[in-house]
Amino acid sequence: MKRKWPIHILSALLCVVMLGSIPAHAVEARADDRIMNSTATLSKKSNGDLSIYFSVRANDVMEKVGATSVAIQRSSGSGWTTEYAFNTSNTPTLLRENKDRHSMVLTYSPRFNGVEYRAVVMIYVQDASGTSTQQLISKTI
Repeated sequence: MKRKWPIHILSALLCVVMLGSIPAHAVEARADDRIMNSTATLSKKSNGDLSIYFSVRANDVMEKVGATSVAIQRSSGSGWTTEYAFNTSNTPTLLRENKDRHSMVLTYSPRFNGVEYRAVVMIYVQDASGTSTQQLISKTI
């Protein structure tokens, strides 16, 4: 009588390896045919400032590409409160003209220590036929 347990162990080990290789990050879904991909991240610098990075890539050269706003929000226990907002009025470089992509790093000094923060980025792409928007929310730090 042959033992089949080595084959079962090998099969189980192969399944574990295959499941372990699934990426643990999410890729942003396309909003429509104008936005190819986009991302937003938030990190804390060694001096305590927050560093916000966003990137958007369009499928072609657009009249405008970038973000219309970047809100820095802090956890208030029962929800999120916007502490500061970068927008096209106070930061015109959020949007670029006649480009197919745009990325940017913003820095913000938080008012409070020991609370959680996140960034909410409103991605914006405009061409002659219309506009596309996408809201991205960073991980909480």
